[in-house]
Amino acid sequence: MHILNYYFTPFAVILIVFAVYFSEPGKNVTYASFAILAASFGINYWFTKNTYRFMRWMHNIRALMVWLNLLTSTVLFYLLFPYWAPMWLLFIIAPATSAMFMKKSRVFFIAFASAAAMLGAYYVKSILLDMPFGSQLWATASVQALFLIFFSMFVAAMSEMILKVRDSLR
Repeated sequence: MHILNYYFTPFAVILIVFAVYFSEPGKNVTYASFAILAASFGINYWFTKNTYRFMRWMHNIRALMVWLNLLTSTVLFYLLFPYWAPMWLLFIIAPATSAMFMKKSRVFFIAFASAAAMLGAYYVKSILLDMPFGSQLWATASVQALFLIFFSMFVAAMSEMILKVRDSLR
C-alpha cells in the first residue's frame, strides 16, 4: 500500500488538479472532486499509518482499500471526464495496486470490474447528456478498457516474477 501512496496518489492529485484548472468545471463539481480526493487521501493515509496495528486483517484491509479506490476513481471519473479526457487513467490505480499482492485471477476480476465501471460511466453520462456515443468513441473506450486489463495483468506478472527471483536467491 505504500507504493500506492508514493506513486498513484500524487498522480491522481495531479490529474484532478489539471482537470479542474484547465477545464474549469462548475463549482459543485470542483468542490465535490476535491472533497472526494481529500477523503480518499485521508483514508489511504490512515490505513497506511496503521498498517501494523491490523496485521491479522491486513489481506482483507488491502482488498477493501482496492475496492474503495475503485469506487473513488469511478465517482471522480464520472464527475470530471466530460471536462478532461485523461480521467480514465484513474481506473489504473485499483487493479495495478491489487496486482502487487493478489492472485492473478483476483487481479483480472478487479481489472474487469474497473473496465466495466469506466464503460458504465461512459454509457450513463452519454444517456444523461443525451449525447449517444458513436462507434468510434465506443471503440476508443473499449481500447481504454482493454488497456486497464492488460496493464494490470502485466503488473501482476512482473510482481510474481520479482518474487520468484527473490526466492531463488535465498
